[in-house]
Amino acid sequence: MDLATPLTSRVIVADRQQIVCQGIGSLIGQIPGVVLGSFATEIGTLRKLIAAEDGQVIVILGVRLADADLAQTLEMLRTDFPQAMVVVVADDTEFAFIRAAIKSGVNSVCMMSQILVSLPKILGKLVLGHSIVPTDILRRLTNETADALTRREHEILGLLVDGLTNFQISARLGLSENTVKYYLKAIYQKLDVNSRGGAIAKYVAGNY
Repeated sequence: MDLATPLTSRVIVADRQQIVCQGIGSLIGQIPGVVLGSFATEIGTLRKLIAAEDGQVIVILGVRLADADLAQTLEMLRTDFPQAMVVVVADDTEFAFIRAAIKSGVNSVCMMSQILVSLPKILGKLVLGHSIVPTDILRRLTNETADALTRREHEILGLLVDGLTNFQISARLGLSENTVKYYLKAIYQKLDVNSRGGAIAKYVAGNY
């Protein structure tokens, strides 16, 4: 074997839906420099698949597995397999997950609508050891309004999504209920909604 020949990277696709894994897998099969590994729909399966590999591993990760959300899966990967390279794929309506993935330090992100064009380029960079954020996503991130949510508002919205009441949020964050109501009023104004349900729907969809 020629020692100058780079090792081929193994790509593992993980998403709660097997059909999504298969669709992404069919694209990966056409990309040079990488070899398609197995699919995972659960976090335990993903852990076993990565542990069984001894070379470079790239994980293409949807925003949800059958038994874990994106944050849980990324935490497992950071803790157990820091050497694995991670690409998060999301729909256009799930941009909040792309934003969260970038903040958590993933190697790349890809919108599902751009996957045919972007994924081959992304994998080509990752094989060479380079992280990459596509320019369309960078543009969307940098064009976000100055009226963006504060860190505290993000915390409160996250607790709303988890179903906590104003009283429970106040207890969790050490705030008074009146302060929580003040934050909620500001959040509603920024999101242009007038209810908890409207705020939750916009936040989960990443429309803020």
